[in-house]
Amino acid sequence: MSKPSVIIIGASGSVGRPLVDGFLSKADQFSKIGVLSSSSSAHKFENEKARGVDVVVGSFADPACYRGYDIAISLAGNTVMRLQPAMIDAAVVGGVTHFYPSEFGSDTALDALKDFRYFQDKRMTRYHCVATAKLHPQFKYTYMLTAPFTEWTILPFHGVDRTAKKVVAYGTKEMPMDVTSLKDTVRYTVASTLIPFPEGQQKREIRVVGERTTFQRIIDTLAEIEGCKYETVYVPVKGALEKMDAARKAEDEEAELEWSARGLLNSGNAIVDGPYDNARLDPAPAETVKQTFERILRG
Repeated sequence: MSKPSVIIIGASGSVGRPLVDGFLSKADQFSKIGVLSSSSSAHKFENEKARGVDVVVGSFADPACYRGYDIAISLAGNTVMRLQPAMIDAAVVGGVTHFYPSEFGSDTALDALKDFRYFQDKRMTRYHCVATAKLHPQFKYTYMLTAPFTEWTILPFHGVDRTAKKVVAYGTKEMPMDVTSLKDTVRYTVASTLIPFPEGQQKREIRVVGERTTFQRIIDTLAEIEGCKYETVYVPVKGALEKMDAARKAEDEEAELEWSARGLLNSGNAIVDGPYDNARLDPAPAETVKQTFERILRG
């Protein structure tokens, strides 16, 4: 079996850089590792280029940028999510046969999330994957369902003020949620690209979870490691939804998406149900919340 080649779209962000490093750690198992960059951002990859990464300069809508690659992984950010169908079309014309849309989070197929604004563009991309597979029998796609990243749950975006030791969270206390560390997400993603599809299958879901917990337990773990106490207040999601609607009316798409996502962690819908693929991808156990925080906070 020949070694696969992989190109990453959106590799300069907080997920992309660790993912590129993850692929480089297994470079002997890939024929080529590339990143797709605009001309204005290509300089950001000088270090990766020196380590053997192919820096492809161009547009994600240009089929020529995908030539020579089997697998394309999209790490599209919030306001680029809706453009992923154009990526898929260009990638297929360019010869890509396996596409990873930018999922890496909750299971957008949950009934409870069917009207959730933040995931609308992801769902449209899913529909496009299905349609593309019907037109192109050689086209395959993988959904990486990882739950929220553990490291991101304590960012200011989720109302966590680590200086003042205060948390203002939208939603309901003690709702279940799943998390997976970004470190584990990277190794599972890399491993998944090396597992062949079963004969005749075009769609694949990879489900990996580090721990099922609650947002409150996450904050309690943070407090334990920092040796302090956090004052945590839960406020109704209605306030975030009102701000989301105001952003929509103002045609501020970025703010609309951000306010939509503010209540997810405490909604009971930030989950990825099993069966899980952790052990199939890598026998090493996933980090717990405490292990992740000890790593990133204590070094």
